[in-house]
Formats: sequence, C-alpha cells, structure tokens
Amino acid sequence: MATAITEFSKRVQPEVIGCPKFEVDRAVVDSIIRFCEDTHVLKRSFEHDVEDTDVDTADNDAVTVDISDYSITEKPLVITEFRIDGALWETSLLELQNDLDDMGVISVVGTKFFNFPSDTDIKFYDIDEVDQTFYIQLAVCPLTTITTIDDFIYRRFRKAIEAGARWELKSMKGKTWSDPGMADRDLSIYNDGVARARITIDKGYTKGSTRVRSLRFF
Repeated sequence: MATAITEFSKRVQPEVIGCPKFEVDRAVVDSIIRFCEDTHVLKRSFEHDVEDTDVDTADNDAVTVDISDYSITEKPLVITEFRIDGALWETSLLELQNDLDDMGVISVVGTKFFNFPSDTDIKFYDIDEVDQTFYIQLAVCPLTTITTIDDFIYRRFRKAIEAGARWELKSMKGKTWSDPGMADRDLSIYNDGVARARITIDKGYTKGSTRVRSLRFF
C-alpha cells in the first residue's frame, strides 16, 4: 500500500502560510528523497536467474541485471545484500575505466564488485560461467516524479520528512513564509529522525522490501 504525497503536504502547509501548494509538494518530495538517501530505509529485493550464457567473458566475466524487469522504478543507491545460490557475498562498488581492465589484480576473497551503468542496470563482475540464482537487495530512493510513497515510510518517519520539507521552505530567502530560526529547529528534528532511522536499520529493520522471482520464457 502507498500513501499520497499530499498527506505530508497538508500537514506542512499550515506552517508556511502563503507558500504555493506546488512548492510544498516539491519540498515534501525533496525531503523524502533526501531521507531515503541519508538512511537507506527504503529497500527492494528480488531474485534473478542467471544462465551460463549471460556471463560476458569479454568483460571481466560480467553479468548485467536490469532492475526495471522487476518493476523497480526507484533509483538504486547501494546493494545492501547479495547472495549467489543462497551464499552471502560482500559487495564493493567499482568503476572500471574500460571492459579490458584486469579484475584479477584487485579481486578480494568473498567479495563481488559491481557498478551501476545506468539507473536501471547493475553490473556484477567475476561471475562464474554457470547457471545460478542471484538474490539482490537494494537501498533505493524515489524519483522526483513520485506522487505516493510506501505506507511504512509515512507511518514511521512522517515527522522527520515533514520537518525536512519545512526546513527547505523556511530557509528560502525573501519569502513571506521564510523563518531562518524555525528552519534551524526543523533541521534538528529532521537530523534526529535520520539518526533514529539508521539505528532501526542497524537492528535489522527490513519492512518495505519486495521479493520477486525472475521471469524467463523457455
């Protein structure tokens, strides 16, 4: 289930009298994105079946996964969990200069390197040329075009997100709703919410994840 962005906005609007509704909605979206980037609280997960022919031996034994195949529309931030046939691997972001760079000189036992060639693709390197199944969990953030957000974000983190939106609006210079002093208070509330969310995640909070299987046609 999802909550409309306007549910946040209607609680922010009374504290920024005179601010146009579109500005309030934009500030709410900005705050949600910033909160997800700061906390990694929004996660998506899925399983992806890999065939031996999917491994690009000319590109450091790479496998590219298109997350849009799994109806993931948010921007990926980082991989938070990665398994191959159930076995857990550490992951490390790596930007190669070209496909011919030698992975052998930087390989790390128990670690798979990856990068994001685009906002919808993940490329993993040094993958065995066999049939296997990836389990991938991502921390993601919404796009600026969102009109809704997962219910649990609203229920658990509403006050911090609303404070972030108020901070952005009250920090504007020369507006009838400008209030630098109150903006500082709202920023403090936002930062406290971020800190609490990070503690929650460290304790293993996983709500908001989805898990789907790869769809292949044989």
